[in-house]
Amino acid sequence: MLDRCLRSRRRFAHCTAPVLLLALAASVQAAPPLPAGVPNPLRVGITPNYPPLAFKEDGKIVGIEADLAAQLEKDFGVKIEFIETAWEKLGDALREGKIDVIMSGASVTDRRKQVALFTDPYLEVGQMVLLRRKDEARLSTPGALASSGVRVGVVQRTTGEQYAQEHLGNATLTPFADVDAGIAALRKGEVDAFVHDAPTIWSTVGRPLNEDEDLTGLYRPLTHEYLAWAVKKDGGETLRDFLNAALMRWRSDGTLDRVTTRWIPVRRVTSVVP
Repeated sequence: MLDRCLRSRRRFAHCTAPVLLLALAASVQAAPPLPAGVPNPLRVGITPNYPPLAFKEDGKIVGIEADLAAQLEKDFGVKIEFIETAWEKLGDALREGKIDVIMSGASVTDRRKQVALFTDPYLEVGQMVLLRRKDEARLSTPGALASSGVRVGVVQRTTGEQYAQEHLGNATLTPFADVDAGIAALRKGEVDAFVHDAPTIWSTVGRPLNEDEDLTGLYRPLTHEYLAWAVKKDGGETLRDFLNAALMRWRSDGTLDRVTTRWIPVRRVTSVVP
């Protein structure tokens, strides 16, 4: 009886194994074929000096842009090749065909739209102010940043610098090469305030271990801006449409929110500065 039972179990396992394997294979969704015209590998131009969007940690590029690039690999089977490029050279690299797409926390502006095609935005941001807590009362009133003698740090060739030049004319502006240099100068008292995109302010003040307890943010957006990816103006339509389809999928299934929340756990916004 026992022998017959064991033989029966072997026959059951033998017969059902192929069925289980087929079911397992069916449950694993293969990446859809890439549309003709989407480069593979995809050369991504990036400037890894903008936390939490793109920066280096232990020698590796990390941040929101890196996570979304990895998601493209996972969901669509396109191999990502990061091409580290100085911020001011990204536009030239795109036009000259050295890269296929800019994924580097780029704000959409009318001037940039004249030379590149942008995808749909993946994050709404705006310029905000980072300052020392001891200066909050002095500098948080409307118009205080534009006062003569106030030292304002910005990152050169960014929309933050553009805003400061247009609206903070009486302040003394100090351009920095990157975010880390600007925040370091603020902490050391070399500038009174630092103007940059909201994600930088959110992530700096919201870091664990209270690393920046001496700093705080003014959560009144100075501007409304949108971050997106840029592709070639001429001939980049197929790649743009492919990336837009990926963004649409990630909005629908929650991937986009999960990635941004990982890097920006604290998002604070009060009324917009007129």
